[in-house]
Amino acid sequence: MGNNQEHARLGFWRLTVVSLLVIVCGALGLYFHIVLRTDLVYTHFAYIPIILGSMWWGRKGVVVAAIIGALIIAFHLLGLGISGLWADIARTFFFIVVALCIGTLTDWVMAVQQSLRLSEEKYRLLVDKSLAGIFVYKDDKILFANSRLSDMVGYPPKVLIGMAIWQLFYDQDLPKVRTLVLKRQAEGATDLHYDSRFITRDGKVFWGEVLSSMAQYEGQPAVLVNVYNITDRKESEEKRRELSELAQKQEEQLIHSTRLAELGEMAAAVAHELNQPLTGIRNFARNAFYMIEKDVGSPDEIKTNLRHISEQVDRASKIISQMRALTRKTDRQFALVDINSTVRESVEFLMPQFRLAGVEVALELATDLPQVMGDRIRLEQVFLNLLTNARHAMEEAPVRHLRVKTYLNAGARHPVRVEVIDTGKGFTPEEAGKLFRPFFTTKKPGQGTGLGLSISLSIIKDHQGTIEAEGAPGQGAKFTVSLPIAQQEIAQEGLTYND
Repeated sequence: MGNNQEHARLGFWRLTVVSLLVIVCGALGLYFHIVLRTDLVYTHFAYIPIILGSMWWGRKGVVVAAIIGALIIAFHLLGLGISGLWADIARTFFFIVVALCIGTLTDWVMAVQQSLRLSEEKYRLLVDKSLAGIFVYKDDKILFANSRLSDMVGYPPKVLIGMAIWQLFYDQDLPKVRTLVLKRQAEGATDLHYDSRFITRDGKVFWGEVLSSMAQYEGQPAVLVNVYNITDRKESEEKRRELSELAQKQEEQLIHSTRLAELGEMAAAVAHELNQPLTGIRNFARNAFYMIEKDVGSPDEIKTNLRHISEQVDRASKIISQMRALTRKTDRQFALVDINSTVRESVEFLMPQFRLAGVEVALELATDLPQVMGDRIRLEQVFLNLLTNARHAMEEAPVRHLRVKTYLNAGARHPVRVEVIDTGKGFTPEEAGKLFRPFFTTKKPGQGTGLGLSISLSIIKDHQGTIEAEGAPGQGAKFTVSLPIAQQEIAQEGLTYND
C-alpha cells in the first residue's frame, strides 16, 4: 500500500511539472509571436517538456509533443504565425519524432529495469526463503551468505562476509571436510556431497547435509555451498539404531529363555538318559574292583570293563555337552554349517524322550548335502523345537511315527530342505494361519509358551530362509525348513539357482 501511494504521488508531481512547462511554453509562444515577432527561441524551449514527458512516460510522451504541436498550428491559424505553415507542420513532426525516439528508448530501459527487478526478486525469494543455508566462498573466505545460513549459525550476514569457512565446521569434523576439499581440488571434481557437524556462534552443534559445487560469482570462480539442517534426521537414526540394538538384545534374551524352558521340559528324559551311563559305570567299576580284589578274571576281562567305563563316560559327557550348548547364551556366530550333522545331533539329543513316548524315528539324510551359512546353535534350536512339537502332537495318536528328512531341491532359491513329518493330531486351516504368531499354541496347558514357532521363524528369516507348515486335523503335520546354500559352496561347485 505504501509503495502504491508513493508511486501515485510521484506521478502527480510529474504530471504537474510537465503541465506547467507546457503552459509556460504556450505563454512564451504568445510573447515571442506578438511582441518579439520571432518563433526560434520558444521552439527550442518546447523540447524540455517533450523530453521530460518521454523520459517519464515512454512513448506516451508523444501526447506532450502533440499538444505543443497543436499550439504551434493554432498560433498559425490565429494569424500569429511568423513562418509558413509547412515550417510549423515540420516542427510538429520533429517534436513527435523526438518524443517517439526518446519514449521508445525509455520504454526499453524501463522494460530492462523491470526485468532486472523481477529477476532480483526471484533471486531474493529463492535465496532468502530457501530451506537451505547458502553461502559462496573463494580462497576459504565467505563472499555471500543468505539469511537462512545466518539463522542456522547465529552470525549476522554482515559478520559472515569475510569469515573463514572453517569457523563454521565442528572441530572434530574439520579433518574430514578439509580432506574432501583437497581431494576435489586435486582431482578436478566439481561437486561434493557429505554430512558434517556445524557449530553455532553460541557453541551449539547441529548436523548439516552439505552440497558443494564450483560456480561463478561476480565473474570469478568460486564455490557455492548449500547446507540443510538434518539434526532431527540424525537423532532419529540414532534412536532407531539404539532401539534396534535393544530389540536385538531382547530377542537374544527371549531366544535364550525359550531354550532354557525347552531344556527344563527335557530334564526328566535327560536325567533318565544320564542314569543309564552312570549305572553302567557303577556296575563295570564294581566288576573290575571285584576281579582285582578277589584275583579272579583275566587282565583282558578287567580291561574290557575299564573300556566300557570309558565309553559310558564319553556318552554322559556328550549329553552334558549338548545341554551346556543349549543353556549357553551366545551372540550370532555365522559359519559354514553341516545341516545333516545338526539334524542328527538334535534327534539324538531328544531320542530319550522319543523312546519314553513310544515314538519311532526315521532319519533320511541326503548324502553330499551342501553346507549353509548360519549359526549352528540357533539352527539346532529350530530343529529341537520342531521335533519337540511333533512329540507333543503324537502323545494321543495310535500310530507314532516321526520322519526327519533332508534333501537338495536343485534350482530353488532355498535349495537345502529339512522336513519334519509326524503322525500327530495335525491342525485346522484356521490354526495353520496362526501357528507362527507369538503366544499361539495348540498344545495342552503347561506344555508350551506359544513362542517356539515364532522364534523359529525369526531365526530362519535371519538365515535368509523360510519355514512352512502343512497339515490337516487327525492326519499329522509337516514342517519344511528351506535354507540357501553358502556362497562358498556355490562357487566351489559352480551351482546356479533361480529365484
